[in-house]
Amino acid sequence: MLAMLFDYALSFVQNKLPALLIGMALFALLRYLLCRGGVLVRRSGPHETALALFALYLCAVLSLTFLPFRFDPAAGSYALDSTLLAIAQGRYIAGNWVWAMMLGNVLMLVPFGFLVPLIWERLRGLRVLPVGLGFILAVELLQPLTGRSFDVDDILLNFLGVLAGTLLALLVQALLPRQVAALRT
Repeated sequence: MLAMLFDYALSFVQNKLPALLIGMALFALLRYLLCRGGVLVRRSGPHETALALFALYLCAVLSLTFLPFRFDPAAGSYALDSTLLAIAQGRYIAGNWVWAMMLGNVLMLVPFGFLVPLIWERLRGLRVLPVGLGFILAVELLQPLTGRSFDVDDILLNFLGVLAGTLLALLVQALLPRQVAALRT
């Protein structure tokens, strides 16, 4: 299963590299212009690096969930059936691919829960959870407009990823408080 996830991640990077590069170039240009115009203040090197890493991560998530982009609301769906519920009730036996996709849905949002509270002090601790849930809901509700589908299981699994990342960030904050403080400056 891990080999399947690794192969998928490698294929993703190869296929989405142009989108990631364009997204990072747009982030760098926008950040430069906003700092130069006095709208934003340039922060420490570690903070700027963390912001760039978070921007790269967001580009990856958005390209994974929305590319190839084709505005086609008729092709998308808002199905409310749950594979997780079907598995729990014994109505569905999941194969390796299903388990790998579920694990991937959890892992995909761990960086969100980890990076956000480390970068922005106002969102430290459990305050990041509503922001993460809002991000997840926005993605899921918009996907059917691009020919993809809304998935109840994705919401739960993605939220578990945000929660896991948040708990990891809390651990890092407790073990490395000075480094985290330096990251936020």
